[in-house]
Amino acid sequence: MDHTRRTFVAAGATALAAATLYSAPPTPPTAWVRPPALKPGDTIAFVAPAGPADAARVADGRARFEKLGFKVNVPATLPTRRDRYLAGTDAERAAEFNAAARDKSVRAIVAIKGGYGLTRILDQLDYAALTADPKIVAGFSDLTGLHLAVARHCRLVTFHSPMVQFGLYRDGDGYDFSNDLFWRTLRADRYAKGGGGFAVPAPTGQPRPRGIVAGTARGRLVGGNLSLLGATVGTPYEIEPDGNILFVEDTGEKGYRVDRLFSQLRLAGLLARFAGVVLGSFDGTDDGELAAVVRDYFGASKVPVVAGYPVGHTPFNATLAHGARVELDAAAGTLTYLEAPVTLG
Repeated sequence: MDHTRRTFVAAGATALAAATLYSAPPTPPTAWVRPPALKPGDTIAFVAPAGPADAARVADGRARFEKLGFKVNVPATLPTRRDRYLAGTDAERAAEFNAAARDKSVRAIVAIKGGYGLTRILDQLDYAALTADPKIVAGFSDLTGLHLAVARHCRLVTFHSPMVQFGLYRDGDGYDFSNDLFWRTLRADRYAKGGGGFAVPAPTGQPRPRGIVAGTARGRLVGGNLSLLGATVGTPYEIEPDGNILFVEDTGEKGYRVDRLFSQLRLAGLLARFAGVVLGSFDGTDDGELAAVVRDYFGASKVPVVAGYPVGHTPFNATLAHGARVELDAAAGTLTYLEAPVTLG
């Protein structure tokens, strides 16, 4: 073995050793936990666990959060850190997230963007810290991997939501809907005294979600980006289907790739075990091809199925509480929380 090869192998072994630091997550709690709602004065940590940041949008997002009365923690290296298509090395991104998870002053961890990178560090995250100190974790797209992992290993309700660089730094063009629902879901002062569940609103002036298969179902809401659901099949972070309501979205995928991903979930024995299905935005997928795929996989479903739900890579991106108990009504095209997805008081 030449010197270059030996150096490469040694470096790889070092990286692998570091990556296994949290490879055996603790046994999860038996009961699900909802994080405390946000109050003015709370600290929100921005993190970049996947793709690299846009410094200007991070600054705009910080200013908006601070104007609403929150303290914002932006790690010094976050705006400029980059490693190819990643926001830094695996060790840097995992350490940043773990620091926020361990910091008891931090009440919410909000991702600045998705992209790619979560699956590289899922076995390096400190799930014990989140279990010991439950807090809001928010983001979508590649962050789906994090929602699935936290659900499995912490039983903590998290939030599939707009991110700093995708929606939360701006208003207008549909983002008013997603921003308002984000804060309506997470802020304590947006709940009536005593709290309680609520129906997730639909955006005004947009096509309403439509029932593909009639019926109602209750269960915990789980899912996210379809590509990430496929990428975690067979891992310790695989989605848990039994009795739960699946929601899925994706972006830029051709019809045959969406087909392949649903086929993977079916062949893995997962797709038939959900109590209901919510299909969100699949922007970039041919409408005719998507309709055929939906018909193939869900047309003969024995559980309620809704299509066209406002969630995904669209300005009309509803914040959905991953792991919260909901009721799906296919005829009405609605999701209703059976209890507040955050704790109050």
